[in-house]
Amino acid sequence: MPFGPDYFASLPRYGVGLGVNPSDLHRTYLGEETGTVDFFEVTAPATRHQGPANYKEVQQRRGAPEGRRHLRIPDLVTDHTVLVHSTDLNPVYPHAVTGSDLAELRRLVELADAPWVTEDLGVWLMSERHVYPYFMPFPVTDATLAVAIDNVRHIHEHLGVPFNAEFPPMTMVTGAMHAFDFFHTLVTETGAGMCLDIGHVLSYQIARGASPTSDFHRLPWDHITEIHVAGGGIDLHRHGYQYDDSHGDAPIVSVCLDMLDEVVRHAPHLRAITLEIFGARNPRKALSTLRGIRERASVAAWLRDAPPPSPALPALEEARRRTREATIGLHDLIHAAAPVSGTTLAAAGAPLLDTFAAQEQERWEYERTQRLRLHGTNICSYYPLTGRWLMHREDMDEMRLFERLVPDLAGAETTMWDKVNTAFHKLVDEDASDQVGPELLRAERWMNECAQAPDDAASAQFGIRVQRVISGLRTGCLAPRLLLAATPVTMRHLGGCRFETDEEAAEALPPAVELPDAVPAHSEPGRAACCTGQ
Repeated sequence: MPFGPDYFASLPRYGVGLGVNPSDLHRTYLGEETGTVDFFEVTAPATRHQGPANYKEVQQRRGAPEGRRHLRIPDLVTDHTVLVHSTDLNPVYPHAVTGSDLAELRRLVELADAPWVTEDLGVWLMSERHVYPYFMPFPVTDATLAVAIDNVRHIHEHLGVPFNAEFPPMTMVTGAMHAFDFFHTLVTETGAGMCLDIGHVLSYQIARGASPTSDFHRLPWDHITEIHVAGGGIDLHRHGYQYDDSHGDAPIVSVCLDMLDEVVRHAPHLRAITLEIFGARNPRKALSTLRGIRERASVAAWLRDAPPPSPALPALEEARRRTREATIGLHDLIHAAAPVSGTTLAAAGAPLLDTFAAQEQERWEYERTQRLRLHGTNICSYYPLTGRWLMHREDMDEMRLFERLVPDLAGAETTMWDKVNTAFHKLVDEDASDQVGPELLRAERWMNECAQAPDDAASAQFGIRVQRVISGLRTGCLAPRLLLAATPVTMRHLGGCRFETDEEAAEALPPAVELPDAVPAHSEPGRAACCTGQ
């Protein structure tokens, strides 16, 4: 079968996985979280240009933290589904890769039974200059397109699977062609696939002053096989806004998740969604982010091979009423003798106000949610375990928790400590049948009081197994009968907010579980971890 849409339609759905360099692997990814990681997309380095490992790299591997693994594709294929990310194909540069150069990559493809080879479309190698392993953008011109088409056809002849052209980061706009048109022609002419890296696309849209999904109709939807998403940040520099592709442990920018939803809805042959975590050092945070992606409505429907959920329409009689009132209100507003003001808008009625200045409403809604996240994350830092328990008890997400806590906070006349305690007690006490919440709140309150005298030793007794709560928040095993203690559990403060309990042979109490970061962490331009193969 020739490569192209029919080939991609015949492939299985690989699901949601992690994009890693060999040095990014951790035992947590490899077995403890069964069902979370469907596959690994592993970087295969360009061994011809990478050079041997230096002594510092060897020392770093030897001194890797507990649980860290350095595993390449051959080490993973026996027990895991593996996709291949290359850094060796370089199809936009005039010097095509030879068949002998591709032999090792073809061996890895056959070993992994990979359906394609993904590579960022960029200049990885130059005969005249040093580039590797940090690729650079290419001129988006018809000349580069002609070169790339010929090189991709050459790659297909020697590799045995299609090239999956990944949209690269484009913080500069070079060349007269629209980048979406460039990719559309490249893949339709060659039968190649396309990997849409959401953050990379956002960088291009910002660079050309366009909205995040502007011109999406120009993308080759039938050829899009894979989505990449990663942590990052949007910074304001002297020259304007710029998306910084941080990877690692950085949170995903919210608009990238909205863009992901759009791609999932419109790409009929999408086969894989990859969270890239190059340089990540917090495996549990990475897995939490991955679970969040899996649970998005668009992705969950895609995993079930179900059509994406459609927004529910109002009942017909309600729709007629709202449409009539909104239309009359609009007429009276724009035909009135008085200028538009808060008074005239209010007189026009709620149905019109719901449609008025939609972009401004979105802007204000964004501000609302960010404010709630800032304040909510701050107050939940006092009671991280209780906050997580409430989310479990009420089956609510983080934002809903913040919406219920923050509006009840008292003003400046009340101390922060008092207002936080009042807000948490009110929410915990709403369910009179809950025995875990009040006791957990009491334990965390005592732990906070210990923080006021961090050098003093102290002890207290509680009817809750705090260590089991921490374990249950990680595993989902939160049955009250397992968390409540038949006899009081003694918790001791050892100084410096280090605690131990006698519930499990006086094991040291692990650090408190923290809520996710409220806002994207500041990223450092030019310091992003990339797919180097290290």
